Amino acid sequence: MLSALSSRVLVGATAVLVFVTLFLLFPASARAQEIGVKAGVNFASLTPEEDEDPDTSRRIGAIAGAWVRIPRSGRFSFQAEGLFSEKGVTFEPVPELGVDESIDIRIRYLEIPLLARIDFGAAGAAARVFVVGGAAPAFKLSAHGKATFEGVEQTRDIDDDVYSADVGLVGGLGVEFGRALIEARYTHGLRHINTDDNGDEDRIKNRVFSVMFGFRLH
Repeated sequence: MLSALSSRVLVGATAVLVFVTLFLLFPASARAQEIGVKAGVNFASLTPEEDEDPDTSRRIGAIAGAWVRIPRSGRFSFQAEGLFSEKGVTFEPVPELGVDESIDIRIRYLEIPLLARIDFGAAGAAARVFVVGGAAPAFKLSAHGKATFEGVEQTRDIDDDVYSADVGLVGGLGVEFGRALIEARYTHGLRHINTDDNGDEDRIKNRVFSVMFGFRLH
């Protein structure tokens, strides 16, 4: 348990160091452009998953963090983020299989999206539409499975069943109102996260749709 805690602290410290380094690499004039915070909700699932399968549903989890945006030229800019992100899936009850309660799989990550951003509309407009796209390395903080059988809730650590890192492709659309913004994005996991790899049909990947609200501090 102590080694697991130490590894999580190391991952967190490394991610923060990367984020701060990215921030410091740019000139002071560029760094002063935009810094903000954001928070919202994840609607997460895991693949493989058949569309007609009624036994799973998206897991609702939290997502929150901070971002730095460095304008490059005109409408284009670079944005780096540091986010706490809850992913996973919920398995619905299947009485015919003896599963009378839902099973919740929760995987928490420290995610570092590195994004290109394009803005649309006049610079002084009250509202501006923007799109973002890029990659999002993610570092596992914890993984748990929770189920209720015959009224008794049971939680199991599944840390050893999930790889310590993931990476996904990100695409999103948002609207900025002065200092405030709202954004919807999709993150498509590229690598399988389960350590018990038994072939293509058993390779589980993250799929996450997020809705976030943000506020520019500077």
